[in-house]
Amino acid sequence: MSEREQQINDALRALDDMHRQCRIERDDYRQRRRHLLDSLSGAARNNGHDTVRRAVPVNDLQPTQVTPARDGAGLREETAETRRVHPSAARRTACAFALGALALLACAAALRWFAMKA
Repeated sequence: MSEREQQINDALRALDDMHRQCRIERDDYRQRRRHLLDSLSGAARNNGHDTVRRAVPVNDLQPTQVTPARDGAGLREETAETRRVHPSAARRTACAFALGALALLACAAALRWFAMKA
């Protein structure tokens, strides 16, 4: 692996970590990633999308399920998948809850120990 490839690989890892820790938005992540990969290949793709987007036929959806796409490319169905919480955010919540429970247990143990000494 060349030095340039190694630098881009390191930058991609750092970018992935930033996205996983919710420090950057998905669209910003995709734009930066695309820019890094384009600089590696030397190609300059300026189409602005990394996937093909197709409009969902309106008659296939109920009115309460239809939400406009962010880029205005069409309509999409809002499902449990699109409302899913980012995994790292769920992990942070679970860790905070576990830490709080552990602190509560430690306080209870300390109170019991002080009560037994008195």
